[in-house]
Amino acid sequence: MESSVEVEKAFITSRIHYLTSDSCGYCKCQKERSGGLRAAPDNAGVPEKPTHITIGCQVEQMTCSQYDDFINRGFRRSGTFMYTGDMLRGCCRMYTIRTDLDHLKIIKEHRQVINRFKRAIGDETKTKGKFSLRSLIDAEKKSTRFHTRFEPSGFSKEKYELYRKYQVRVHNDDPEDVTPKQFKRFLCETPFPEREVMGAKGEWDRLGNWVKDPQGKLQIGKKRIGPTHECYYLDNKLIAISVLDFLPTGLSSIYFIWDPDFAHLSLGTLSGLREIQMCQELELGYYYLGYYIDDCHKMRYKAKFGGEVLDLVNNAWVDLEKARPLMEGDSFFALGDPTQATQEPERVSSEPSIHWDKPIQNINEALYEKPETYAQAKKISTEVRRDHDTSEFELPDVLPGAMSMASLKKSLASAAPELSSTLFIMSIGRWAAFPFETLPDVMKSYVIDFIRLFGYERLQETIMIVSA
Repeated sequence: MESSVEVEKAFITSRIHYLTSDSCGYCKCQKERSGGLRAAPDNAGVPEKPTHITIGCQVEQMTCSQYDDFINRGFRRSGTFMYTGDMLRGCCRMYTIRTDLDHLKIIKEHRQVINRFKRAIGDETKTKGKFSLRSLIDAEKKSTRFHTRFEPSGFSKEKYELYRKYQVRVHNDDPEDVTPKQFKRFLCETPFPEREVMGAKGEWDRLGNWVKDPQGKLQIGKKRIGPTHECYYLDNKLIAISVLDFLPTGLSSIYFIWDPDFAHLSLGTLSGLREIQMCQELELGYYYLGYYIDDCHKMRYKAKFGGEVLDLVNNAWVDLEKARPLMEGDSFFALGDPTQATQEPERVSSEPSIHWDKPIQNINEALYEKPETYAQAKKISTEVRRDHDTSEFELPDVLPGAMSMASLKKSLASAAPELSSTLFIMSIGRWAAFPFETLPDVMKSYVIDFIRLFGYERLQETIMIVSA
């Protein structure tokens, strides 16, 4: 059967992988326990010792609009690999965090960083009255020493040398491990189409002039959508690089590189404040800071920007300060009424995320710390595999952020006879849409894992690369 997927706009990806490791970049797998459950049932599948768990796929192609949806469902990308964590079993709870100017509360540290930077770029103007982030923009506008330049996320020797210096001196990486290939893979390569990577002249004009024109007179320029490097120059020397994804509803911060010789300028904090202001000025939407891990000292700085975190179970955003008590001790939280939490919540993948406006209560103990939850999910999983003749699934039977087994069984009962999947079969070198019930058992399991994590709607625009 020929595929009806439009290849130019398709989400082209590998199957989903569930990867475990005894190496974690955040906690080094040195915590006392793994998982986010204070009292994990024996049948929950929580590792006996701290284990880093990544759920992800290698993405060959996706649009920024598609990624915009993924990032609002708890995913991130590293180069062309898109991933999330297992909030119940992994060693660290990684919550997606975002903010905007309304959530930001200016503290003494922010004022000191901005005033110090203003002096460094030649602005000695004393701020009168109430402090404003706009004073930073005004200082940049007048400065003859400092400027930034926006460009596509490509490789240059100048950028790579700064990256190498930063990784070795700030992160203590082995110099032999910091290679041009690593830099390209991590911070230059993307799965986005060429038109979004390179952009249009109007997009770059609008970005390049936003400081000079903070009142928005250049709004006639097209909104930038695509992966971008913003290079910071002081006296024509590259001192920092902000690696960003401009998305339809927000700005995602991927990585920030700064020259260790300019550590006194606190450029990481400065860039965050500056980019929050840029989101406001250019009406870019929310500012996404990546993942927040409450008990990780490397991540605590993100809380200084305020914001909200994503509850994966309800696909709901909740104020960070309200959620923090629920994260204490590296715990997982899911919001709801504990007295009503008798089964996993229904997940409708096409529904947009919401803001949580109900009482802040945690259903973790009532639901995810009960062995009955896992026993019931395993029972249904066994029935699904039997009814549809599939192999074992890659994903656990209970996984916050994924469709519950109960919802999956109900959906497959009605959808499977008409469900088809577009697969690229590597051994024959072509893709086609295959009726679900005609697939080999292992490929059925790939499709079901995909549906649980991403939904039926996304499957319809996906080409999955598999081996026969």
